[in-house]
Amino acid sequence: MVSDDTRGPSTAVVTAFVRNRGAVLLTRPAESGGRWDGLSAPAEGSAGHAAEARRLVRETTGLSSLTLAYAGESLTVEADGGERTIYPVLFDTPTRETGDVAGADAAEWVPPTAMLDRETVPGLWSAYERVAPSPTTIAADTIHGSAALSIRALGVLRDRAAVADDWAALIDPALELQDARPSMAVLENRINRVMNTAERSPEAVHDRAIDEIEAAVDADAGAAATAADRLEGPIATLSWSGTVRDALVDLSAPVTVAESRPDREGVDLAESLASEGLDVTLTTDAALPAVLSNREFGAVLVGADTILPNGDIVNKVGTRALAVAADRADVPVYVVAARDKVATDDTFHSESGPAVTVYDGEADIAVRNPVFDLTPGELVTGVLTEDGLLDGRGISVVAAQHRSDAEWVDDR
Repeated sequence: MVSDDTRGPSTAVVTAFVRNRGAVLLTRPAESGGRWDGLSAPAEGSAGHAAEARRLVRETTGLSSLTLAYAGESLTVEADGGERTIYPVLFDTPTRETGDVAGADAAEWVPPTAMLDRETVPGLWSAYERVAPSPTTIAADTIHGSAALSIRALGVLRDRAAVADDWAALIDPALELQDARPSMAVLENRINRVMNTAERSPEAVHDRAIDEIEAAVDADAGAAATAADRLEGPIATLSWSGTVRDALVDLSAPVTVAESRPDREGVDLAESLASEGLDVTLTTDAALPAVLSNREFGAVLVGADTILPNGDIVNKVGTRALAVAADRADVPVYVVAARDKVATDDTFHSESGPAVTVYDGEADIAVRNPVFDLTPGELVTGVLTEDGLLDGRGISVVAAQHRSDAEWVDDR
């Protein structure tokens, strides 16, 4: 519990949570008296708490590929007769290969909710809550793709279920998560599947959400493998998609990436592919159609935030122009996505980004900053999923399955 009592000794620590496939790394430090912790060390403050946490993770686990997810506000808790101030930080990592964790008697990758069932150092769950995903952070995230955000949404539902009194208490959080990103069908579909198929108890929803996270990660990996098996390079793409990234790494062909303004997440993709040893060229969004017409490409490969039942594709703005240019250049366009990205209806939910990212001057100028655009299905050669190539009939069947999973909303 959080305390205002300032008596007794006080300590300040940085606590790093490291996340992979929806699980976090918990350790049992030798000096903790058998209690579980994240990765904690005295806070120094000289380099900033996120930098301290990153150094701590690298030194104790050997994990070097770390992406900062969130640095939370500090909290102070009662601890062993005094106070403990915690500065929580959350990182994502693509691997769980840590070896022995320095200073720990044990280390395990577990769902974060395992903290509620174990004896932990004071304030550990509260510290995690400061950095855990929420509907608000999911709604504000313009960097990550819909697959990654759907997994974070499932994590929110899992965490809420772990502390809910009954099933009814989960209805509003589930609907709030769906409303956070209405343009991303995969988020809605995966939340619906959990709420529709689990028994109506918090425990059942909690366990079903954990299973769904694992299934979601496997589905995205399966779709990437399908794309890598079927395509030949060189490849042109834009923006960031974890599924596209994994497919391109497996394919190991030359790649041209458009930067994807205004957030330029395509730069992150280009850097990530280059770190894997691929031959990568980075260009502007406006230049990519011209590049496509002047060079030989085996295919255009893009992700999808949503696949409409009629076959149209909702993806980061610029996808439509790229598909039109590819059609003119006689280059096939493929979408790689899990089946869960098929929507229940043909509604195109557009989103707008902040105007200031396009223009922050003082002139009286109207700004349009669409986040997504709609690419007609007739410009798409095929949709590659974990189950292979999905044709128009297959898309309709999947949409019907997703409509069935949404029935819990009317039955609640």
